[in-house]
Amino acid sequence: MKKKEIKKLKKKSSKFIDVLESSIEEAIEDARLNADIDYEKEWEFYEKSKGAIVGALEKFDSIQNSEKDFEGEPTISFGVNGTMNLFQKSAFTTGDIPHLNADTILSQQIVYQNINYYIPNAFLSARKKRYLLRKEDLVKGIEKLGFDTDTDIMVAMNLNVYGIDDFQKIEEYITRVPSTGLKNVLFVLPKADLPILKHKELEVSEQQEHQLGILDDDRKIYGSLIDLTQDANANQREKWKNSNIDFATDLKVQLTIAFITEVIWKANANVVQINIETSLKEQGIVNELSDIEKLVPKKETND
Repeated sequence: MKKKEIKKLKKKSSKFIDVLESSIEEAIEDARLNADIDYEKEWEFYEKSKGAIVGALEKFDSIQNSEKDFEGEPTISFGVNGTMNLFQKSAFTTGDIPHLNADTILSQQIVYQNINYYIPNAFLSARKKRYLLRKEDLVKGIEKLGFDTDTDIMVAMNLNVYGIDDFQKIEEYITRVPSTGLKNVLFVLPKADLPILKHKELEVSEQQEHQLGILDDDRKIYGSLIDLTQDANANQREKWKNSNIDFATDLKVQLTIAFITEVIWKANANVVQINIETSLKEQGIVNELSDIEKLVPKKETND
């Protein structure tokens, strides 16, 4: 075979390979675009999301007021919500590239950034007094408050007790809750002044708008997974129009975990915040034990 013919054959072969590669890529993209959501993967997302959110909220049951409401009393309240986000569609279809933690990444984000942040931080908004104490004064300070194990409660967040020699005197009376925003802090208050955590049902219109199904009846947790590549979900795609995503080439699903947990405080709740002094950061002026006033419910103060 002449060199000229060989060269022509190679050129044809190269063109054929290019066309073949292009056809394969188009077929793969077309398959991804039209792929159905894997029911088992969707179900795993719902089940693991439910478990994570319920588990996180349960950790705050210990600071739930025993009363169902504060009838006739002025209150202040703070809301903790779920969220929605976009994720690669391929994580929820059959036979595509697996995505690590695709079924838990949204719920973990909500636990860390919402639940474990906003519920503890609500104590800051309810507090009436704040003290900064040396480690050696912590237990004496609690005693000077007049802490009563029957009527009062201590709520700790990321408390470092290293070096507090007499801490065992109060350790069994401390209730610990997680927090991603507060560290080395203790709140002291009457049990009657603990907040009410109310799990509210979402409006039907909101459930319909985001195609939400109920995941947990007790905590009123909802969820949905919406395939944004489908024409039927064009309205959902429109909500992300400012995200600069080309949904024709960047195939996405919309993941939603929705709930509203309302943290309701009495407006006159007698919450005392105690921080422990550390040399690692500036915290302000340290209080002496003589600065500490007795913890007395506001309704009993007649002076």
